[in-house]
Amino acid sequence: MLSKFSLPLAAIAAVGLVCGASVEAQPYQSNINTWNTQDALDPLPQDSLLFVGSSSIRRWEQVTRDFADYNVIQRGIGGAMFDDVNAQVQDLVVKHNPRAVVVWAGTNDLANGSNGLEVFDDYLGFVNAVQTARPATEIFYLGIMPTPGRQGNRSKEDVANGYISDYADDHANLHYIDLPAEFDSLGAYAGADFQNKFVDDIHLNRAGYDLWTSIIRPRVQAVVAPDKVYAPNTALAAGDKILFDFGANDGTNGDHTIGPDANGNYWNNWHPLNGGTDILPGEHIGNLVNTENEPVGVGLTITAQFHNNGKNHGGLASPDPSLLGDLGIASATVDYFFSTGDGVQGGGNDDLAGGFMISGLDKDYTYDFRLFGTRNTSEVRKSEYRLVGDAEYFEVLQTSGPGSAAAAGYNGNDNTVVEFHNVRPDEFGQIFFDLTLAEGSFAYLGAMEITANVPEPSSAGTCAAGVAAIIAGAYLRKR
Repeated sequence: MLSKFSLPLAAIAAVGLVCGASVEAQPYQSNINTWNTQDALDPLPQDSLLFVGSSSIRRWEQVTRDFADYNVIQRGIGGAMFDDVNAQVQDLVVKHNPRAVVVWAGTNDLANGSNGLEVFDDYLGFVNAVQTARPATEIFYLGIMPTPGRQGNRSKEDVANGYISDYADDHANLHYIDLPAEFDSLGAYAGADFQNKFVDDIHLNRAGYDLWTSIIRPRVQAVVAPDKVYAPNTALAAGDKILFDFGANDGTNGDHTIGPDANGNYWNNWHPLNGGTDILPGEHIGNLVNTENEPVGVGLTITAQFHNNGKNHGGLASPDPSLLGDLGIASATVDYFFSTGDGVQGGGNDDLAGGFMISGLDKDYTYDFRLFGTRNTSEVRKSEYRLVGDAEYFEVLQTSGPGSAAAAGYNGNDNTVVEFHNVRPDEFGQIFFDLTLAEGSFAYLGAMEITANVPEPSSAGTCAAGVAAIIAGAYLRKR
């Protein structure tokens, strides 16, 4: 019988390099190309904390918030196996020169017929590829944990976890995080405390990810201290307004909003995007412009996957500016991002949970948000908009169905904007947005306006300003 470590690391690595030689032939190349293109336009921090792996990394919407004091890069690929990660490891991991990597991979391999030793071999190939480029990189492997739908794989999971745990114990800069023990303690597989951590047979819900964070963060932080440094944004001024058009811009399903618009404003648009395609966690756009077309150093990073559509799927083609204000521009309201996630077992499809992080904000300012979504359809559909900065704000908007419009003959929202006032970012100048399905089949976001407010007083007026902010809160306004 082979000993656990009888396969030399160099030999494993050589096999991985040969198998990965034809990059264009690899699965998920379009995902990699998207990230690479955006990374070139908006370079990401080196020395990051990088999360890589399959769908449980992709679906970890709050990972940037759970590790808000780290420079996080999220590189999850739904359905990926360890071989897929290794074939693309240069683009997924090595090029970012991370100081630490958290990897979740191997569970799909076992579900598709691999055995535990094969997963261990892939782990060795991953470690070699990363640490050859940067030997001091800390690598945290998340043990393959029990899930409701893969009970039959447990013996293979135990083999893979055992090999990887033992190997990590004997090697510097390698760490095994024992998720299986923690989930077993909840009563896997039939225990209620275990079952209620999942949104389906193999994926976690928010409570499950909260548990992940409680396990993973202390282990990471004990080795790699938080290092994010806040820098005041001198490019952003009080009174600056940022407009963003979410949606396709292929001409058929949607268009860029070209500035100056009818109101003299300039807009930000998403990267070139065809209708009916996904926007992936980890995608990003940097240095947004204000309505005067001046770069203001604010960025937007996708944290949970969206889909998009528009012109041919019920977008608002003739908005009334008297109702929507500066958001009432046809190219902005006719297309949209949408999500289907609700976090409920047997509910919506949480593959499309819909979320992003706004970064680069000056934490001495507060911010007003105006958010608009619509879709013309007979089904009543409601979207929950949630913002998290130094506090949490949320509101529900009916985007579709009878009673959502002011105009006759349109079963979509044409007159209601969700507004949040005096939102403060967290200590690093970040605000997190979450789009959740509250009722119906889909939740929508088509356009967003952010206004930076004059800094609040620092002395006696602070209390009064805080009270005013609480009173203002978040509310819906029909104009």
